[in-house]
Amino acid sequence: MVYRNARDQAVASADFAKLAQLILRQRFVRACVYEVPFAYAVAVVANLNFKRGIFSLVYALVSPRTLIYMVAAYVTGLVVLVIHARLFQVTREAHSSHFPRLQRLLRHPTSSAMAISVYVVLSYFQLVVHRSMFGGDVARMWLYPEGYYGPPQLNPSWLALWVFATVIGVSYGLQLIMDERFQLAFPAIEQGRIYTLKDRLPSSFSYAFGFVSGTMWRFWMGYFVFGWGLYRSVSGVLAHLISTSSYAVGSPLFSVGGMAVWLHSGMLAVLTWEFAHQLFEIIVTEPTHINELSLDRNLCLVNGLKHADSQLIQHLAYQELYRLVAYNPEQRVEILGDIDRASGTMWTQISGQCIDVIKVATEQLQSQAPPEKKKTPPASHNNALPANVTLKAGGAPMKDILQQNRKTPQTNTPEPLKAGTSTSDLFGVEAHGLEKYVLTALRDMLLQSPVGQRLLLRTRRGKSISTFSNFQQQVWAIRTLMRMVECSIVDDKYGVVQGDIGMILEVLFTYLKELERSSTQGDGGRGASGYNVQGTSRQTVAMIQVLRNALYSFTTSFYEYLEALKLPPAQAQPLQLFADFQA
Repeated sequence: MVYRNARDQAVASADFAKLAQLILRQRFVRACVYEVPFAYAVAVVANLNFKRGIFSLVYALVSPRTLIYMVAAYVTGLVVLVIHARLFQVTREAHSSHFPRLQRLLRHPTSSAMAISVYVVLSYFQLVVHRSMFGGDVARMWLYPEGYYGPPQLNPSWLALWVFATVIGVSYGLQLIMDERFQLAFPAIEQGRIYTLKDRLPSSFSYAFGFVSGTMWRFWMGYFVFGWGLYRSVSGVLAHLISTSSYAVGSPLFSVGGMAVWLHSGMLAVLTWEFAHQLFEIIVTEPTHINELSLDRNLCLVNGLKHADSQLIQHLAYQELYRLVAYNPEQRVEILGDIDRASGTMWTQISGQCIDVIKVATEQLQSQAPPEKKKTPPASHNNALPANVTLKAGGAPMKDILQQNRKTPQTNTPEPLKAGTSTSDLFGVEAHGLEKYVLTALRDMLLQSPVGQRLLLRTRRGKSISTFSNFQQQVWAIRTLMRMVECSIVDDKYGVVQGDIGMILEVLFTYLKELERSSTQGDGGRGASGYNVQGTSRQTVAMIQVLRNALYSFTTSFYEYLEALKLPPAQAQPLQLFADFQA
């Protein structure tokens, strides 16, 4: 239905972005429809009462309270879907140390404040619904003296419950921002929505219970220290407005029933948020087939790769291209055979976009290299192989050269940091405004103590964070490029790929070299700014493996033709290690 509507409206269009926006709008509507059964499930869980015995589930399924709570949970889920559609991001940061987590919170203060405020309001809303449905002392705002008539007193359990709801909303909003949960994670395989949701339900329940229980204990400790002062302050303000009594009441911290209500209401709220969060991510990041909606599907796909105004649309284009190249041999042959274009062959345009992604990442890594690493290698290294040497299966001479020229890693002992170090080295060029002011003040404070200096020494510089911000896009670009090169042996009827193999290998080997330099720099090495770089990040290791797997796959596919490629020594020398399975 989705694709039929899109075809009716834009079948003659080669605008990938226009078709993608139509698909995304319809997916959002579908997510709102899927939210209905989730809201009903949360309402059933909320209305379970085991005092009714074996009929508790039957009563929860048909109770009017379930319908009321389902409406409230559905409204909450819709708000969560809207806030995710408003604030979602595609790019990711490289690691989760303390400074980058704080930077995520301060980088967009307006969006951060809006997200936290929305979740606090949602927490209050579900708390009001929960209190209206379930009675008990916790739901009563005022307590009256026994045995005589007198003014009421504010129920401390009621106040503690509202404070706990505030803590839940603020904590959840902060965690979404600082843990990059607004960043979309694209699936590695295509799976049905029902099966994907089924796989995520247990983790959602586990996360909700762990989050609420952990927050409750932290709240308990804080309220134990500051709760009485807060209660007296609120009571003092109310005393100026209405008459209240001052007789003693029990502490909510030692009320088992009150703590059970906190845990129950908090878990229901977080479950509703989690279901909506998972639903949005699953439906929005599903693989698309947008190019099939256009009459000129190859040009439509290229337009999607070039669309830089929306990172989500560009990621969907790369995802679609990778799946097409890997699993659709007919259109892969069509792409390689599409050479009658005024803007160049289709292979040239697609490979150019993929190579640009890799080159940008390479330049970012090269900009972080220490000055001594950028020196020109000795002549003996550049001329290790004669110009006419080609790859051979045995490769013994080339292997010996590599062993003789292999360098031993060097380690440096860290030096004390100085307060005059440039802030841009630590926070990156992205830091500005409130973010830079707060982080700079925090850094200057930490530099005054040895513990703070050790913390800064373990913090990666800001520049290295942005290298893998489009990690998934880089993976798709590398795998798509090499898959088309491998399949060109059979599919390339006009030889458009063969002339670019040397250039592609040069780009990949350069990126691999920079990644390996960056990874070895983590073992005691120092960056250009003098900060001791943290241990090898997971993204660096993963990207190295992606490149090595792609190069090994190319080597095995072209093994019989490596000698005929006549590659220059700069590509032949490292490729020989892959031919010998020693890379």
